[in-house]
Amino acid sequence: MAKIFVVKTQVGQEENVANLFEKASKRTGKIYSILAPKELRGYIFVEGEDIDTIKRIVRHMRYAREVLDKDVKIEEIEHFLFPPSAVANIEEGMIVELISGPFKGEKAKVTRIDEAKEEITVELLDAMVPIPITVRGEQVRILKKEGE
Repeated sequence: MAKIFVVKTQVGQEENVANLFEKASKRTGKIYSILAPKELRGYIFVEGEDIDTIKRIVRHMRYAREVLDKDVKIEEIEHFLFPPSAVANIEEGMIVELISGPFKGEKAKVTRIDEAKEEITVELLDAMVPIPITVRGEQVRILKKEGE
């Protein structure tokens, strides 16, 4: 049965080690998946048959340091598999700054959030007439929450 193991790497070389594991997986056939999350520096996750196979591969691999003895449950690394929503931290009433598009640099108040489309509707603060503008969640930067 396959298990997930943590491989310690040289910081900044996680992607290189993952690529080397990919090549090794084609040779051995005993590695099923490799995960190198951008948020986690110095470590990658490797799913394989047993720890001895992973250790044997790491021994001959540049930038890979060691394999941690304890295997990891999928539930522990699940949050790396699904990126967070762009609108997860945004709430109605917040003041945001538009960071791209034709209104770049303008401050606005969030009036509506569409989590399914990851879009928010804002009203520009400096506009004479409040016109609702719909933008993607990653096009804004939160300045302050309501009541701050």
